[in-house]
Amino acid sequence: MTTRLRESTADRISNLPDGAIERILVFLPIKDAAKTSLLSRYWRHRWRSIPELVFDYRFAPLPEEDDRKVVMKIYEALLAHDGLLTKFELSISKYRRNLPLDLLMLHLSRKGVQELTLTLLVEGENYPNLHSSLFSAAFPLKRLKLQGCEFKVSSGFAGFSKLTFLQLEDVGLPDGFFENFIPKFPLLEELRVTECGDTEPVFVSHSLKVLFLHSSFLNICFKDTPVLSVLSVLDTDLFCGEGEPSEDDYLDMVPFFASLPAIQQLNLGIELLLLLAAGCVPYRLPTDLHHLEVLAVPRLLLDRLPQAQILVCLIMSSPNLQTLTIQIDDDRHHPPSDVVASLQQLLEADDQPGVCCLQHLEEFNIQDGRGTQVELDLVRFVLATAPKLRRISIKPHDKLSSGKVLKFLKNAALCKRISRDAELRYVCEDEDEDEVEDATMSPLH
Repeated sequence: MTTRLRESTADRISNLPDGAIERILVFLPIKDAAKTSLLSRYWRHRWRSIPELVFDYRFAPLPEEDDRKVVMKIYEALLAHDGLLTKFELSISKYRRNLPLDLLMLHLSRKGVQELTLTLLVEGENYPNLHSSLFSAAFPLKRLKLQGCEFKVSSGFAGFSKLTFLQLEDVGLPDGFFENFIPKFPLLEELRVTECGDTEPVFVSHSLKVLFLHSSFLNICFKDTPVLSVLSVLDTDLFCGEGEPSEDDYLDMVPFFASLPAIQQLNLGIELLLLLAAGCVPYRLPTDLHHLEVLAVPRLLLDRLPQAQILVCLIMSSPNLQTLTIQIDDDRHHPPSDVVASLQQLLEADDQPGVCCLQHLEEFNIQDGRGTQVELDLVRFVLATAPKLRRISIKPHDKLSSGKVLKFLKNAALCKRISRDAELRYVCEDEDEDEVEDATMSPLH
């Protein structure tokens, strides 16, 4: 009975369209995909033609001394694979230098792989060099993710002509990589860089649209990036010990933003913020950032007044800004009232009233809120100057008491507003957002 039931089930699955069977095998861990050969004669070699092979922690949870055998098993699976291979993913939790990865890279270069992910968790800094076959013209890569290796190529490297996505994490890069090699990827649209060592990157790319940078740097330059629309610079606390850059480390806002004519979404990390604050900060940029709609600034306002000037400059220079997010930090140099007064004075210093700069603002977010007077003043200011405001969201600091939350909400409910649609949300991580919204949507008058 059991055998008959198994055959009946196998027959039903076997009658599925080839495309459906292929998707089933792709979503299975590679070990389970190979075991489908036991279902019936029809299934015996189906897994060998699936277009995606993923070898991650589920493939071989073996002791460290068996790593070499694991790699050889992967190589044997590649040799057995006889179909089109478009995606290959390999993760090794504890890489050892004697693992035969060159064989894998050489074979993959002959399979026409379009999406390659290679994750090597290396102990120390002895990163392996990638086999030269990876950089050959035979590799029609469209997406490439690398972690824990050396990206070293010769000056004759022709580049990846079809690459649209590149992610580098903890990768050793040659000098001038972003300036000299990124232009060799003519279709590259998205670049993600995490801890890759270049402290003065120069970005040159006519096609790059999205850049995520989470890597320590002392200078950054966008030499030729005409279509870059999303820039996110995450914190690495490079200046954590000194508190600020040295006198020689700074960025001037005018040339910096002049090189980003198409920017739509901007997330300033604390390093970039401090470098800009150390340079010349104008009241308004000579050329407005007409495309900027989303702006996020960390650890702002309660640290130093030059950071408030940066916020003012970006607000005044962004006539179409729709979403503004700031992160509150403890102030150590100026009382909160001084900061808000300076911010409001700067915004209203122009002949035009300050309300003009927030004409299109729809959402204002405060992170790590502490229920202080400075936050209340900021909420009051935005409510009074943003006619299209729909929402103010405040995510509290994890140590904020419920009593302070209630007091803040009561005071905020009394603030005047010019947008009838504006609502206030106080969102906690450990509570359902819908419940929080219902609890905090007091009418604002």
